[in-house]
Amino acid sequence: MLATPQRSSSEADAAALQASADCASSARAGKPYVLDFAQRIGSLAFGPYIDVQVVDHCNLGCRGCLHFAPLAKPRFLDLAEFERDLGELARIPGLGSYLTSLALMGGEPLLHPRLPEIVRMTRSYLPDAPVMVASNGLLLRRMGDDFWEALSGCDVSLVLSPYPLKVDYPALVELAREHGVTASFAGDVTRSGRDKEAFFQLALDPDGAQDPVYAFNRCPFGGSYLLLGEGRLWPCQVAARSGALNAYFGTRILPQEEDSLALADIASVSDLDRFRRKAHPMCRFCDNDKLTVVEWGRSKRAPEEWLV
Repeated sequence: MLATPQRSSSEADAAALQASADCASSARAGKPYVLDFAQRIGSLAFGPYIDVQVVDHCNLGCRGCLHFAPLAKPRFLDLAEFERDLGELARIPGLGSYLTSLALMGGEPLLHPRLPEIVRMTRSYLPDAPVMVASNGLLLRRMGDDFWEALSGCDVSLVLSPYPLKVDYPALVELAREHGVTASFAGDVTRSGRDKEAFFQLALDPDGAQDPVYAFNRCPFGGSYLLLGEGRLWPCQVAARSGALNAYFGTRILPQEEDSLALADIASVSDLDRFRRKAHPMCRFCDNDKLTVVEWGRSKRAPEEWLV
């Protein structure tokens, strides 16, 4: 789940790409993703999102999940490690105004029993950065006052992904607003005009035979999203979280030293910006010419949901 505030697109673009989301039901039966190069280049004019996987697992289990949640064993963010990482981020001058947002996500972040503490810790270290919790919303009505008070008191927004389920998502947005929390829906990153009825399906080459620069230039996420973890920033969810995929399917999609940036080595946002704008060795595993848009469904944990 990549949470992105909605951005406008022309009616012509939406109409042209509507067909790319009409797909059959088999695991790899999607339509090719049509990359808009103007949008791809334009996205780099904005600061990146930094995603924090509060948990690796999820209560939904989407087919082809970009964060490998259906394959992951339960893992909860370690707060001591997270606080160290936040401390490193906080010393970077101008980071708060540079970022588009820091996103507390998953998996499903509402599964973390200490989420209110994570929210407050994030805001204490990054007082000027936009911060959001990105959720599927299924557990929202079970959240206690401490959760709502943390979000409202820390000016942290809630971004919901409206999956095609029997859930009254507008009512959940209203619930958040009743608690003084700004809430919105995640944008349609597939550009299919179908919100979460359509879903990206990765096309990972386990042999790593792709040209990294070509793959990076064809990636709809390249340079726009970074992941925070283990004292480092990672260029994408594949580099950061391929361990779950490897453990489940026996693949060896492994990052190299150059595939991440140590927080301790970042002196300025310029260092971070250079890192996010270049291809990395890990890009060789992405066959982005075969990236597809598929209808949302539950994962069967089949290799073809992620691999080609």
